[in-house]
Amino acid sequence: MNSNGSPAHSSVSTTAVVGGGGSSSSALEDFHFPSDLISIQDRKDEAMLALKADLAASLNKVVSSLDEDNWKFEGPRSRINLVSRPGGFLNKKIEATKK
Repeated sequence: MNSNGSPAHSSVSTTAVVGGGGSSSSALEDFHFPSDLISIQDRKDEAMLALKADLAASLNKVVSSLDEDNWKFEGPRSRINLVSRPGGFLNKKIEATKK
């Protein structure tokens, strides 16, 4: 310390006074904030837009593929709901054959 004794003229580190120790003060000195923080956010936004565009393109390919294969799934639908209901399709057919 200086012979002056004033804390303003002291050579003691504030982190050492607070109780941070030598390792934390060197870690703070080693860490530098980049000067282009805004461009980092811009790059993140650009990357997200690119990922969204790639995802949308992939989904459009799948949708168009499903649209092309739609004919495979067209056709008669199952009528199990009509058969399993009391008084449903099956009972009506049986009644029609009895007449």
